Amino acid sequence: MNTARIVFVVVAVAVFILDRITKSIVAAQVPYGTEVSVAGRLVGITNVHNSGAAFGIAPAAAGIFLIASLVVAVALAVYVFRTVAGEWTYAMLGLIMGGTVGNGYERLVNGTVTDFINFHFWPVFNVADSAVTVGVVLLIASYALRKPTS
Repeated sequence: MNTARIVFVVVAVAVFILDRITKSIVAAQVPYGTEVSVAGRLVGITNVHNSGAAFGIAPAAAGIFLIASLVVAVALAVYVFRTVAGEWTYAMLGLIMGGTVGNGYERLVNGTVTDFINFHFWPVFNVADSAVTVGVVLLIASYALRKPTS
């Protein structure tokens, strides 16, 4: 196990733990279907359950998203442990893994995912959704900005 792979595991575990902690706090402190204002009308903490994908997409496909979470997690693990890449690449993949496992775990245990970050101009989301989104965007940006080797 090299440093880059350790970065992958540490980032994935940190995202998973942060996701679990924040969802547990919201579930314990904010009644389902209600909102606590954080910054006026800009940001609120809203306790909603989502059976679909990130940001409430395709709510009728919960089983498909659980299977997709498992497939993505296994594929990422296989890729990381069979491929040599840098620490930044593995950190980005760790964000994706942590978010995927966080939401997948909650789907498996509860059948739905708790979403709570509400900007009112965007669908309600959670830490896992954010980690996956940031990881994918950074990964795409890193590939797009990479200088060709010749």
